[in-house]
Amino acid sequence: MKWILRLLVAFLILTVVTVAGYFYVDYSLSPTAFDRPVEVEVPSGASLLEVGKILEEKRLVKDDLFFAAYAYLKGKAKAMKAGVYEIPPGAGANEILKIFTDGSRSVMRLTVPEGYTAEQIARKLDEKGVDGSAFLKAADRKNHSQPFVRRIPEDQKRRYLLEGYLFPMTYNLPKDTDPHHLVEKMLDQFGKYMERERVEQKLQERNLTLDQWVTLASIIEREAKVKEEFPRISGVLHNRLKMGKKLQVDATVQYALGEQKARLLYKDLKINHPYNTYRIQGLPPGPISNPGKRALKAALEPEKHDYLYYVTRKDGSGRHYFAKTEAEHQKNIEKSKKESVQKPNRS
Repeated sequence: MKWILRLLVAFLILTVVTVAGYFYVDYSLSPTAFDRPVEVEVPSGASLLEVGKILEEKRLVKDDLFFAAYAYLKGKAKAMKAGVYEIPPGAGANEILKIFTDGSRSVMRLTVPEGYTAEQIARKLDEKGVDGSAFLKAADRKNHSQPFVRRIPEDQKRRYLLEGYLFPMTYNLPKDTDPHHLVEKMLDQFGKYMERERVEQKLQERNLTLDQWVTLASIIEREAKVKEEFPRISGVLHNRLKMGKKLQVDATVQYALGEQKARLLYKDLKINHPYNTYRIQGLPPGPISNPGKRALKAALEPEKHDYLYYVTRKDGSGRHYFAKTEAEHQKNIEKSKKESVQKPNRS
């Protein structure tokens, strides 16, 4: 009889443990009591444990380890996509996973590439059924909550007031998102970048204003194609500004024209426009694109050198030839032209 009693006791203990475990798991993964959406950023390359920790810190789940284990068992270990998400009130672990992976039906996924202009973003929104014109209006107003917005110059020559500050990344928001709300989220991400990188201190060290920094970064973003050249091109721009030379940047002319031409003509460089750095002295009235982290960093940390010129190589590498003098620059231009002639015809 003793063995039967032991068996019953063991069974009862196992039952209690199982039930307690079930309720704890259910408690750990159950929705939390929020009455408004919670913003969550999933960093690129984040592990399940890292995502679980972020969710626990945001109080969206009660145990990060249980969330990570649950996501792993659901086969979502490699399915989560980086980006900024709004988690709706009452969302449990399963719904959060759906939003992070395939996106729920109510979520709009908007990927803003580095270097996009406000108008390019607006066109992407139109394709997704969101009013692009309303987005552009919101991007041209100062009625946003971020403190740094008040420091942006209200120059009538600017195309859009917030051009340059619409942080490029992937946003996952409700499909009925108001364009003003989307602009707010982009500005929030820009503000977070500034805080993470301690930008204010670096601006003081460089004797740059906020808008000068972003404008420089926006030019670097459109001019540089190869990672290693971002700081070098930044150095050229800084050198020319210090010497009082016109920047003479093709990307600013493209922005002035309002179109991306494969090749600028001599007459294009002569257009009378406040963004044409072949005519104006110094920086244009504002940014010409919305730069990413790499360009923003390069604008603050230029490579130290004596280069004053660069020209794009025509070998398809995306790289540039750099020169210290006008004579060297002309030689590089001729070298680049020869590469274009010698390039094999693949047709």
